[in-house]
Amino acid sequence: MESSNPGSPDLKPAPQPGRKRTGIKFLPAVLPLIAAAAVLLYLAPGFFSTPWGEGTILVVGCEKIGAGKVMLANEQIFIDVETLQLHIDPHLFWDEAEQTAVITTADRVIHMYSDKLTAEVNLRPVELRFPLHSDGKTLFLPLLFLADFYDLAVNYHPETGTVVVDRADAPAFRASIVSRSVRLREGPGLNRSYLALLKEGDLVRIEGTDEGRWVLVRTASGMTGYLPRKSILLQGPYPLPEKPAREEERPAKKIPPPPLVMTWEDAYSKPSVDTIPMMPSLQIVSPTWFDLLDREGNMSNLATPAYINWARQRGYLIWPRVTNSFDREIAAAVLSSSALRRKVINQLLIYARLYKLDGLNLDFENFHYTYGHHYTQFVRELAPLCAEEGLVLSVAVSMVSEEPYWSKGYDRGALAEAADYIALMAYDEHWGSSPVAGSVASLPWVEQGIQRVLEEVPAHKLILGVPFYTRVWQLASAGGDESLFSKAFSMKHCRNP
Repeated sequence: MESSNPGSPDLKPAPQPGRKRTGIKFLPAVLPLIAAAAVLLYLAPGFFSTPWGEGTILVVGCEKIGAGKVMLANEQIFIDVETLQLHIDPHLFWDEAEQTAVITTADRVIHMYSDKLTAEVNLRPVELRFPLHSDGKTLFLPLLFLADFYDLAVNYHPETGTVVVDRADAPAFRASIVSRSVRLREGPGLNRSYLALLKEGDLVRIEGTDEGRWVLVRTASGMTGYLPRKSILLQGPYPLPEKPAREEERPAKKIPPPPLVMTWEDAYSKPSVDTIPMMPSLQIVSPTWFDLLDREGNMSNLATPAYINWARQRGYLIWPRVTNSFDREIAAAVLSSSALRRKVINQLLIYARLYKLDGLNLDFENFHYTYGHHYTQFVRELAPLCAEEGLVLSVAVSMVSEEPYWSKGYDRGALAEAADYIALMAYDEHWGSSPVAGSVASLPWVEQGIQRVLEEVPAHKLILGVPFYTRVWQLASAGGDESLFSKAFSMKHCRNP
C-alpha cells in the first residue's frame, strides 16, 4: 500500500523527462581543477620577473645591500659612512663634531677631513683627487681610495647599475650553469619572482658552503639571487683580489723570549740610577715618564739620558708608561677628540724616536665607561703607528668589575686585538680606603680574575701585574665609633720595618 505522507523516506522524486542526473559525477571532476588552481595561485609570482632596482645598487660579496648606499660622481665611487661601518669596517670612527673620519687597519691609520683635498696616512699627508662628498644629508667617502687599505676589489657594472665590492678574506667559488636555462630568483623557492634568465655555461660566484636545495649566487653583471643547486656545477675557488705590494720595510719589534719579566719603575722624582739595585731575570723596564697634563693633550716628559744609558747597559728594553694622570676630565676631553688623540700620538712617536724606545705601556685609568669606546679607538689608532716604528704596544687594564670609572670602560677583547700585550693589574682587592680590611691580592681573587680576563684576552698576550707592596690595617675606636685606616708598605719596608 503506498503511503500518502510526502515526507516519507520511502518516496523518491520521479525523474524529470529530458534531464540527466550528473550531480554525483561532477564533484570528483572539479576537485583536481580546484587543486590545480590553488597551485597556480601559489606559483604565480614565480612566473613574473621583478626589477633589479632603481639607482645605483651596492653589492658586497653575494649580499645585495641596496640603493642609496653608494653614489657615482666625477668618475668616482663614493660609499656612505654608515654602510661602510655596517658592511666593511665596524671600527671606522666618524667624528661628527670635527667632521673627521678615522680608519684603522693592521698597518695604517687614515685621517680624512670633510673640507680638505688631503688625507693623512700614518700621519703623513696624501693628496686626494676628490674630498669627502655629501648629498646634503649623508656623508660619502671615496671608496676607490679606501680599497687599497681594506684589500678590496671594487667594480662597477653599468648594464645593471651595480657597484660590487669583494673582500680578499672572503672565500668564494666559481660555478657554471649546467641547465639549459634557469631563472635567478630573488629568494629561495619557485614561488619567488625572478630577476634574470641565465643560460647554460654562464658563470656565477658563490660564497659559503650551504648545502641546501637553493644557493645564493652573483652573476657576471653583479646581480645576486638564488638558483637551484642542481642547476650549477662548482668550478673551483674564485680568484681573490690581488694585494698591492708593500715597498717599505719595517723594523722588527724587540720582544724577549717568554715568560716576559717587566717592572714599572717609579720615576716621578727622577731618582739616581746609581741607587737602583740589580734585578735578576728582568727584561723590560717601564719608567713612569709620560703623562697627560691638561685637556688640550699636552704631555709631561720625565725621561733622562742617564736612565736610558743605564737601562741599555743592563740589556733592558724600555717601554715607558703613558697615563692620563688618572684624571677623568682630562681623559674625557682628549679621548673624545680625533684631533687631540692624533696630537698625543704624534708626541709619543716623537719621544719614541728621540729616545730610541722599544715600546710603550698605556695606563689610562679613572675614566667613565662611556668613554671606553674612545679609549679603544685611541689604541687602534696608535697600534699601526707603533708597528711602523717597531714599537711594542702594551695596555694596562684592571680586574673585571662593574665599577664605572676603574674597570667597566676597558673593552679587554678589543684592546687585545689591537695591542701586542695586555697587562692585568691584579692588585688592590682591598684598596686604601676600603671599608673592609683585607689582602691587596689574595691568591683565590687573583686566580678568579685571571680566568675571567682569559675569556676575552688570548693567554699569549696576557701579562700578570703583581703588587710589590702590601697594606697594614688599623682599627681605631673613639667615643664608641670605629674607624678603619690603612697604610701601604713596600717590600723593602716590610723586610726592614
